[in-house]
Amino acid sequence: MTLPSQSPRSHSPISSGARNAQGMRSLFIAVAAIGLGGAAAGWFLTHKSESPEVKSETTASITDPLIDDAATAAATSTIVVNATAADINAASSAPAVNTGANTATATPTAPLGTATTTSIATAQSAVAGAATAGIAGTPGTPATTPAATIGNAAQRIQQANAMIASDPIRARVELTRLLDSNALSATERTQAYAGINNLASALFFSPNIVPGDIASQSYVVKKGDSFARITNREKLAIDWRFIQRINQIASEKALRADMRLKLAHGPFDGEVIKADYRFNIYAGTGSERVMVASFPCGVGTNDSTPVGTFKVRTGSKLIDPEWSNPRTGEKFKSNDPKNPIGERWIGLQGTTPETAKFTGYGIHGTVEPQSIGKQMSMGCVRLGDAEVQVVYELIGESSTIVIR
Repeated sequence: MTLPSQSPRSHSPISSGARNAQGMRSLFIAVAAIGLGGAAAGWFLTHKSESPEVKSETTASITDPLIDDAATAAATSTIVVNATAADINAASSAPAVNTGANTATATPTAPLGTATTTSIATAQSAVAGAATAGIAGTPGTPATTPAATIGNAAQRIQQANAMIASDPIRARVELTRLLDSNALSATERTQAYAGINNLASALFFSPNIVPGDIASQSYVVKKGDSFARITNREKLAIDWRFIQRINQIASEKALRADMRLKLAHGPFDGEVIKADYRFNIYAGTGSERVMVASFPCGVGTNDSTPVGTFKVRTGSKLIDPEWSNPRTGEKFKSNDPKNPIGERWIGLQGTTPETAKFTGYGIHGTVEPQSIGKQMSMGCVRLGDAEVQVVYELIGESSTIVIR
């Protein structure tokens, strides 16, 4: 039996016309297939080079992670890599952002109790060359004696005064040499003293340390420090109040650990020039000696102030002392506003056979400011109230005082 699926196919005879039509149909199909294949190949070749483009880093922006505001960061903290000239011009016109992290000088806020609003330079910014920043008790480098200025005395004074702003260390050395030469007229000496005191405001009495200043050093406050402890530990040979003065700190309670201070390193010596009515303060010795300040003073009537070399008598530095007039016997108690010797007393003792005989002489204040610059005392050296406080703080038992 023959199943339906296995029934043989019948093949009718094909005419010649049908055969021609069938050939044309096959040719059309072949041509179409070739066309489609070419199109596909063309599409493949065309799109093979169109892989996703990697963006150039030319204008990629890197934002500062320390800035929280992304919009602000994009606008102000853009770093252009491989920038074009146009990018550089655009960046240069954008506002700069200063984070304060790398500023050359740091001006801290005034510590609690500071008596002034004057900016205080830190050791890191003002001490370069004078003392190692952050190292306590590192003394400054010695001053260098400058080459002599050119001209006569008046011209040299003028040149030295012109150097005060640009080279204060050299200016101070030159003015000191001129005053020590004793070759100046009275007018020239007055000009030189004025220059010394202009320098003192910037070099000596300010909290700033200038490189090359032999009288200054930096110090980092330790826990538990006081002005007196610092003065004793560093062997400054001055009164602790001067450290408080030059750092412009109103109260010792303002001291904090790691605070940076300027220290004045003594001993300091005094010299009284009776003819000039001046009390001069010196730092250093020998060729390094420089005048750091000069104050007007009064001396004894009839030229009675003794000349020679003296030192401070042990235990004779007094604040608000009592005093008895050796001529009248009148006594003045401590804090008496009428006390003729004022609020400070520094007793003197001769250091040579010629001066050892002079006893009872000293340096003190006065209640008669009009006597400064005159011969009105009983032989002592008198200073104004403000000036005698500074001298008291600087002149101590290690000091030498010369009167001439």
